[in-house]
Amino acid sequence: MKLSDPQYRFLTSEAEWLCFGSGAGCGKTHILTLDFLRHTQGPHSNPDFRGLIVRRTFPQLSQPGALLDHCKSMYSPYGAKYNHTRAEFTFPCGAKIALGTCQFQKNLDDYQGSQIDYLAVDEATQWPLQFVQYLWGRCRSKSGVKPRLRLSCNPDQMSWLYRFLYWWIDPETGFPIPERSGVIRYFRYVEPEFIWYDSPQYEINETTGEEECVTTSATFIGATLKDNEHLQKSDPGYRQRLEQMSEQDRQRFLEGSWLGSSQTGSEWHRDLFVNVYIPLEKFPIPKHANDVVRMFCVDPSKGKSVKKGDYSALVCMAQTSELAYVDADLKRRSPSEIIEDLFLFCDQEHHRIRSGDLIGIESTQFQSIFRDLIMNYAANHLEYALSRYLMSGGIIIPVEDMLKKEMRIRRGLDKRLTQREFRFLENPGTTLLLQQIKQFDGIPGVGKHDDGPDALAMCTQLPRYEQEYWENLRKEK
Repeated sequence: MKLSDPQYRFLTSEAEWLCFGSGAGCGKTHILTLDFLRHTQGPHSNPDFRGLIVRRTFPQLSQPGALLDHCKSMYSPYGAKYNHTRAEFTFPCGAKIALGTCQFQKNLDDYQGSQIDYLAVDEATQWPLQFVQYLWGRCRSKSGVKPRLRLSCNPDQMSWLYRFLYWWIDPETGFPIPERSGVIRYFRYVEPEFIWYDSPQYEINETTGEEECVTTSATFIGATLKDNEHLQKSDPGYRQRLEQMSEQDRQRFLEGSWLGSSQTGSEWHRDLFVNVYIPLEKFPIPKHANDVVRMFCVDPSKGKSVKKGDYSALVCMAQTSELAYVDADLKRRSPSEIIEDLFLFCDQEHHRIRSGDLIGIESTQFQSIFRDLIMNYAANHLEYALSRYLMSGGIIIPVEDMLKKEMRIRRGLDKRLTQREFRFLENPGTTLLLQQIKQFDGIPGVGKHDDGPDALAMCTQLPRYEQEYWENLRKEK
């Protein structure tokens, strides 16, 4: 079968992590399984090669026409024998390719002690990042084959993979950026974030005294059904069936847009979010008194786990006479990290806090302790703009709004969104905020992430909260 251009670039990429896909029917599973054959045939065959291809659940692996059937049809002509007990293909040269699943965290123990040369994760958006990282940690080679991770995917904006691929995707359209397809970048993971570089980074190993690379190379190659001529000819009705899906699913699976999500239902129509991103140079900086009013709000995380808890949200809204410009930093982090990141956030050049700005923090339940922590941190770190703001008489407005969160978000955002008054700074944190706004459906539920929208809604109401704060102080006197 003739390879498409994206498939060919997949096979020739030198990246350690390589993600392939976007639309349905682009040949993701085919190229994922084909890639392994290079180490089982011809001059590059290696008897010690060990590969692993995984799906999240067993039904996804074994149902008719799924990964198992595909592997059998591809590997059997090359003499591979399948062992049903071990779920493993053994080739005449001795190389082995195993199939596996990992539905629950306890299943990770099944891979403890494994030595994997090549790892492929089919439909990676269905996997938690932690699971992928664990399996990547099992990649160690005694065959001489450099460990590689290959990921296939359909778009899902709520997946960790969307943030990982942020640089390769146009935030306005959600489509892969053609000129960046296949471009290799380098990352290191500092929990809970990926830190990106344009070139490899090296450090001295304290144990060996040798210089070693401390980053991993990665790239993304986008593809859709239109790239797969073979499928379009063998099943010409497939495109029509994709076109009959819901609007959101059609954009995801047919067109390959990452602005769609596996989570359906939204308070606001997606058309309201077109052309809302701005570059850094367009974020307004005050030149005269009152030409820009800036509100900073903090919604501390209520989660006990950095990996599984809620996101803490730091949001700045710069209000001009016509529009509100938004920057945000959303992460899962510990209380101490929230404090440190708040001071850094308020020190950024494009919105360094100053006299006349307002800052508030949600102060219900345990979150009220953050006001004291902030004041203590300011007293010991006078180099920050927020410290100088507080030491010169600025206050942290306590926000104690008893209205249900869903109602607060509607009250603060609905009118401004429908009138297209928001503009969002283009960066990963603000993209995640916008993603949460798009997925907001106004229905309470466990596991929903609406901390960003809540913090932005808080910004829109901060002048009122300040007025209530002073009125309450006067009443107490």
